Amino acid sequence: MTAKTLMATLVLSALSINANATDFTFGLNDDVISTELQFDVNKDVNASLEYLYADKGGQMLSGAMHIAHDAGIHHFELGAKFSQVWSERSANGNFVGIGGRYAMHLGSNISLHGSGYYSPSVLSFGDIDGSWQFDGKVQYALNPALALFVGYRNIRLQYDHAPNSTLDSGFYLGAKASF
Repeated sequence: MTAKTLMATLVLSALSINANATDFTFGLNDDVISTELQFDVNKDVNASLEYLYADKGGQMLSGAMHIAHDAGIHHFELGAKFSQVWSERSANGNFVGIGGRYAMHLGSNISLHGSGYYSPSVLSFGDIDGSWQFDGKVQYALNPALALFVGYRNIRLQYDHAPNSTLDSGFYLGAKASF
């Protein structure tokens, strides 16, 4: 399946979902720009489409689906994330990451967010032999529809016959808009 076919399929799938809520997230630092569009399919399931461009690393397009659960101030999401990487330093490939997201609302409009995904060799294709990625951020909600955050992200790729590489590693600033 080509990248264009994959992208068209993900976009059409996202448009056909009866979404209850939509969040658009935008992150930026000197070398990386990232965007994410998340749809709440229902109160317990969400889907997202994410794009990341790194000046010195390449590009990554991801689609994810999570099962969500709220427990007081805690929000848990578990699921899978399919990613296609076009790397400038190593071979291209794709992988399925298993993991999830966590958020804790601290009050006073402040919340902590974290996510992590691991892709073993059996779920990695092309020349990629595995991957792990994690992201952590502190978010401040200006109002129910707009929030600002600062975070740290690390995306590491492992290869079969090439040196491992880091697609992104560093701090970033961003905003989240809810519709």
